[in-house]
Amino acid sequence: MLKKQGVVLSIIYTLILLGCERDKVVIDESSPQITVNNKTEANVVVEESKPLIVVSASDTILILVREDGAPGMYLGKDGQVHGFYVDLEKMVMKEMGQSYRFVPYSDVGPAVQAMKSGTHHIALAAPDLTDYRSFLNLSIPYEVLNYVTFIQKENSDIAGVTKKEIIKSLYGKKVGVQTRGHIYQTLRQFKEIELIEYPTTTKALADLHKGLLDAVPDVKRIGIYYTKKNNWDIIPVGKPIISHKLTTAISQRFDPSLLDRYNKALKALIIDGRFDDLYESYFGPMDADDHP
Repeated sequence: MLKKQGVVLSIIYTLILLGCERDKVVIDESSPQITVNNKTEANVVVEESKPLIVVSASDTILILVREDGAPGMYLGKDGQVHGFYVDLEKMVMKEMGQSYRFVPYSDVGPAVQAMKSGTHHIALAAPDLTDYRSFLNLSIPYEVLNYVTFIQKENSDIAGVTKKEIIKSLYGKKVGVQTRGHIYQTLRQFKEIELIEYPTTTKALADLHKGLLDAVPDVKRIGIYYTKKNNWDIIPVGKPIISHKLTTAISQRFDPSLLDRYNKALKALIIDGRFDDLYESYFGPMDADDHP
């Protein structure tokens, strides 16, 4: 009797494990795109115990690129990715002698899962945040991004001389942020602000123009670029309310030697001036406040 009970309990336990599903991001090697499939909790334990993956120069690494982050990175009408961060990454890969492939994405959620699971190696332009360091290896910083507040032109409620004043003027307002992104992480401590999440801040800016939001914090040059491109009736106001050092993110599923080789290559570009030359070709000389 006890033996039969043990078998029954074993079967029940197995069924519970198989029923605890969780998302996994996978990649179609023939046409690299991010998709989400299910895997069981039982399989997760096995995968997380795997040794770190060593990446050689001949291995093709997959690099995530945001589709609507112009002029820093974007997907062009030609189906190719372009922009400052894309060109910088090409230079880094060449310095490393590394084989690579760009993979554009439009939603940060699946991109984060791709980095966590290790189906993708690198994500461009990642802010140096404690939350990100919990599941990502971050490169040396190469720029500081300052986020200003975009509002509709006729809006006079959101204003202020200091960062504190601008944030306080957001109390009781609907503010568009990227889903679980760094702006969200920064502003969620202010319970008086209603945060509305979007796949990207560019999509939030579009809704701001339509009057569906009161404000959207974003990098000034990105907001201005899309405002001019789409003829949106929005403007940036006040001083930056958020500032973050910018890095390149590398999945922690890979051996730290990949990060070491990446940092060595990036540092070489910074030291010999190639980084500054590229930056100036896009944005003009870097301001003192933008140096890490």
